[in-house]
Amino acid sequence: MYNYPTILITNGIAVLLLLVVLLSMKKPLRHSLPEEKMYYAMVFLNILQCFVEVAAFWVNGKTGYRNLSLALNVILFSNSIIFAFLATIYADYKLFADMKRITRIYPFVAIPAMLTISGCFINLVTPVFFMIDQYNVYHRTDLFFLTYVVTYSYLAYGVILIYLYRKKVNKYLFLPVVLFMIPVAAGSLLQAFFYGYSFMWLGVSIGMLWLFISIQNEASYVDTLSGLFNRQYLNDILLMHSKKGDNNSSVLAGIMFDIDSFKNINSSFGHLVGDDAISTVGKILHRAVGSKGISFRYGGDEFIILMKTSSPKEIMDLIDTIKAKAELFNESEKKPYKLCFSIGYSTYQSKYESVDDFLKKMDAAMYDDKRKKLKKESFQIEDAITKR
Repeated sequence: MYNYPTILITNGIAVLLLLVVLLSMKKPLRHSLPEEKMYYAMVFLNILQCFVEVAAFWVNGKTGYRNLSLALNVILFSNSIIFAFLATIYADYKLFADMKRITRIYPFVAIPAMLTISGCFINLVTPVFFMIDQYNVYHRTDLFFLTYVVTYSYLAYGVILIYLYRKKVNKYLFLPVVLFMIPVAAGSLLQAFFYGYSFMWLGVSIGMLWLFISIQNEASYVDTLSGLFNRQYLNDILLMHSKKGDNNSSVLAGIMFDIDSFKNINSSFGHLVGDDAISTVGKILHRAVGSKGISFRYGGDEFIILMKTSSPKEIMDLIDTIKAKAELFNESEKKPYKLCFSIGYSTYQSKYESVDDFLKKMDAAMYDDKRKKLKKESFQIEDAITKR
């Protein structure tokens, strides 16, 4: 017994949600990045599944449509697995942005999917995961659960991958894995236990909508070149702290620094090398700062780190760690440039100063460090000339 109004309403809502996503596209698909193309491929696959599922429910039990019923159910089973596999590749690319890694690893990861999809097509001639009887009525076989095992294994793999590596890779991500998985899991499990109702693809579409919101947040708050948070996010954090007030046990500290002689890097080696230097600093900060604070690209070659601290020593320790990471890079990497920083820091007392005052104090401290270094270099040059 099928609840056709529910099937039409749930799949109709799912399609409408996904159309909102498609209409919100900011650029043509042909100009999109690989991760964006993967995401929109999942959206189109989701829309297709909604229409196919409605058609499969409609022909079920109607004589004369057995071959069509077989074909529609094969498409439903196959596309579900393809969707889950594509979601896994999407998660991997969001983390590593490496197509070579995907082409190297995922042909092997795809083996369970290919075997299961092969079983789906065998279903056209003999029952494997489902059967269509002489009355054109759909029935599940004992092997039906295997399709769910494969599908959920891919989705679980993507979730585990994100949580294992999101703090290790050199970027900040706004991937709401739990928010994506809850409606997907709820919808598909409800449909598995209560066949005759359609919940799965509505759940998937809600998950895709959450993912779309996450993508927009990421685009708004993350600097693509460095992989760090951008100035807009810095302003939001500082505004939120100014309204919240100071904490008696700890204070908000800020470390500002820029790359010494960055203009020379650009003029000597070109802007692509300059961009590489910015990207490298982002990687260094990810490794050095970790969970101790939040890193931002303030603008150009200037960066800011915000951290809660209870002593100046914690600030100096982090500065020493950043310098050590930069020295290690200079020694180990064969780049045409060397990374050295002018660094200044300050603490923020929201009761007595504004956000602008806080930023100005950091900026003044950084330029004071830069002047000291230039003065020291000048003395060294004069000393070298005198010795000659």
